[in-house]
Amino acid sequence: MHLVDRYILRAVATPLILALCIAGMLLLLEQMLRLFDFVLAEQGPVDVVWRMLANLLPHYFSLALPLGTFLGIMLAFRNLSLSSELDAFSSSGASFGRMMRPVYMLVVVLMALDFLMVSYIQPFSGYRYQEIRFNVTSGALGIKVPAGEFIDISDQVTIRLGEIDEETRKATDIFIERRTLDGGKTTITAKHGAISTTPEITSILLKLEQGRQIIIDPLGSRIQALDFDSFDLEVDLPATGAFRARGGEEGEATFNEVVAFLRTETPQSSPLYNKYRAGFHWRIIHPLSFLIMPILAVATGVSSRRGSSNIKPIIGVAILIIYHELLEEWGRVVAGAGELSPYLSMWGILAVFTCLSVFLYTGSIDRARTANVMARRAEETVRITTPATGGAQ
Repeated sequence: MHLVDRYILRAVATPLILALCIAGMLLLLEQMLRLFDFVLAEQGPVDVVWRMLANLLPHYFSLALPLGTFLGIMLAFRNLSLSSELDAFSSSGASFGRMMRPVYMLVVVLMALDFLMVSYIQPFSGYRYQEIRFNVTSGALGIKVPAGEFIDISDQVTIRLGEIDEETRKATDIFIERRTLDGGKTTITAKHGAISTTPEITSILLKLEQGRQIIIDPLGSRIQALDFDSFDLEVDLPATGAFRARGGEEGEATFNEVVAFLRTETPQSSPLYNKYRAGFHWRIIHPLSFLIMPILAVATGVSSRRGSSNIKPIIGVAILIIYHELLEEWGRVVAGAGELSPYLSMWGILAVFTCLSVFLYTGSIDRARTANVMARRAEETVRITTPATGGAQ
């Protein structure tokens, strides 16, 4: 690679990585708080939050990658223009098209990564996230016994716990009633107890301390009581339902599966045809947007030293956000509902975004060149000569 290419790549890579990390962290922090509230409300294990966040990473990465790429290129060219380095490149014969070559080399790599993310990684991670969420709500990842309430774990077992320590999983004032099919009943009370589950989460393990067990026969004619200092009890949990198979929704299908579906189905044979068709076009348009972002980034980033404006970067970010919101929340939705063809609702938005970016790029480059020429003329040394003395006046 040429020295200029390596220099521009370094100038772009630093703000790109910083913007990508900051945007990803902000998105994950917001979601992490919601997941903590959800898991604690469902009384699931706290470590499941990190598993859910890990499966959300591909989704938020695909959101942060376009914004990080745009900010990286825009800030890099803005710094180069304000420090007059772009003038130096232009004076040496390097055009803007030549300076964009290393940028597009990087963009092609990011575009391939984005296609891999939205077409193959996200379907699996999204399905895994929904599966973990289902397991939390169904109790498959742990017991759900609110403090101070009588809960029927199954048709034969009722349990009540007093105060529960969320860290140690120890409870006080424990009450358990077990019923047999023939009408017998066993009641167990304890002052303290530790609660856990088997690795397969098929049973609750109770290590009870300082309690009493009362056994009543089916006829109620004989009662047996037993005081204990320590008593281990295992209670079977009801089987939880299995989560559905992957691919029930368009978002959980890989690119190859979407193509295979569109080849075998028609709008008349499947109500999901329009959604799959919209998903197919979105998986192509989303990576292709990376080819347009450098044009918009340079258009809003390049500025002259004297006429620098802070509003242009804000406008560029706003255009990029509006484009992605329209594509995702309107174009893809109406195409999935069959109200408009994706060639109008999705490719039309891409065409408008492309034309606007090219228009801003052309105008911005022309103004920057004119401003630089005028600045150089103003800085030229002015020589004042006086006529030679003597001779006719």
